[in-house]
Amino acid sequence: MSSLLHALAYRIQEVGEELPIGQVATAADRLRSANGLLAWVMQASATHAPAPTLTAAGEHLDHAAGAMLAAREALTGYLLSIGLPRDAVPPPDRDWHAALAPAAPRRPPAAPGPPTLTHFWADRVEVLTDDSGRHPDKGAESTADLLHRCARAVIDEDRTRLRRELVAVDPAVGLGLSAVAAAPLRFLAAELVGHPPSTPDLPGVRRAALRRVRTLLPAVEEVVVDELLARTCHAPPPRREPDERTHPVDAAVVAGVLVGALLAANGRDADELARVTEELRKAEEQAHNEDQIGFLVDRRRAQPRLLPGSEGGQQRA
Repeated sequence: MSSLLHALAYRIQEVGEELPIGQVATAADRLRSANGLLAWVMQASATHAPAPTLTAAGEHLDHAAGAMLAAREALTGYLLSIGLPRDAVPPPDRDWHAALAPAAPRRPPAAPGPPTLTHFWADRVEVLTDDSGRHPDKGAESTADLLHRCARAVIDEDRTRLRRELVAVDPAVGLGLSAVAAAPLRFLAAELVGHPPSTPDLPGVRRAALRRVRTLLPAVEEVVVDELLARTCHAPPPRREPDERTHPVDAAVVAGVLVGALLAANGRDADELARVTEELRKAEEQAHNEDQIGFLVDRRRAQPRLLPGSEGGQQRA
């Protein structure tokens, strides 16, 4: 009988050890890290990032690890309840803690900083430019500075320098081109056609920019260019397959190149990009002031006009 109980204890121990508690907990931790990185990458994309879905998946994995840990404890309790002595019960397996322990660093730890996706960003840039080479150790520290450097390379039609400036930056800086370039693109397109650009102006703006884009980004799909210019001209976007999406790196790089291409089309050089930015700031301030004035005028018109003879000696008109 004793041998049967010990055989049962051994089998229950095997069942407990086969529960993948450590693997599930590790997967949940890695999924949370991937969720943060994915949200960062998708910040410049028009596609909705599936971050909430990944967060829910991570929570499910946490609950699963907790449930399996509780099951292992219940198995141990069962062995005690059927009368096995405590020393006959297998000790609780703590190996799953090792799966969650951070790996020993291979080099002295550096100062903490945000996670980087250098290879993800740089590899895609080299695909778009159809160029490769050394990655500089230091590049632009801000997206505005990167846009200025890219504009200079675009105007000079220097693909190697453009690639070098792009791969040298942190991915967060590079992906920000999608947002920073939107206002200058709209401004330069308006300067090119002589009025705020609309759908009929899209072909002309496209012709003015496309040659440099093809020269500097030979591997880019022209539909990416058409999407960005359609937004600039408030035109309908080009048709795409329902499951077809623009790569966020493609959108950011093309946006920076289009700014330089439209600067060149307007006869401006890269140093005038700062002047364009200042003109945009003044235009935004003027529009804001005009909106405020219009709001006050509309509010005054909406107030009822009072005439003599009403309550208090006046009457509503």
